[in-house]
Amino acid sequence: MLNLTTFIAKKPAKNWKLLLVFLLMIGGCGYSTRGFKYKEGSIRIKPVVNKINITSENRKYSGYTAYPRLIEDRLTNRLVSEFNIQSNLDVVSESRNALELECQVTGYRRQTLRYTDSDDPEEQRLRLEVKMTLISSAGEILKEKNIVGQASFFLNSKSEVAAQNDLIDDTARRITEAVVEEW
Repeated sequence: MLNLTTFIAKKPAKNWKLLLVFLLMIGGCGYSTRGFKYKEGSIRIKPVVNKINITSENRKYSGYTAYPRLIEDRLTNRLVSEFNIQSNLDVVSESRNALELECQVTGYRRQTLRYTDSDDPEEQRLRLEVKMTLISSAGEILKEKNIVGQASFFLNSKSEVAAQNDLIDDTARRITEAVVEEW
């Protein structure tokens, strides 16, 4: 029977590589967003606030952009679902010992990515801009970040309302990752 030191001594360069691969396989290289914990074990998600100024001067002379109604309510509901699924934080409605997540919708944009030969829009991208602030139970700001969710769609295969659902899902996922993941 061959012991480990004899095995490494015979062909050191090749055997060290095998040993390294073996140790990595045993140790695991997994990735999870559930590993990071705050001292608070719960989070309160405040209703998302709409801060888009639809009467601002820069919107007055630009092309008319339709704004989806109640997108902030849909985003709030999706955030609660996403935190329940993707994190170890318990979502609570009221608690003094909980993290607090505040989000503000600051922009909604629709861009045309591709045109047909007759200059009609064929593919579009929706962008939802959100400013998120994570506050500790002591009242200090832990994170403040601007998040941009995106969804692209072809006009002949998907409606804008269906693409808005994808946009809300993407934005909620990005916000949850920004809160839960710590590099």
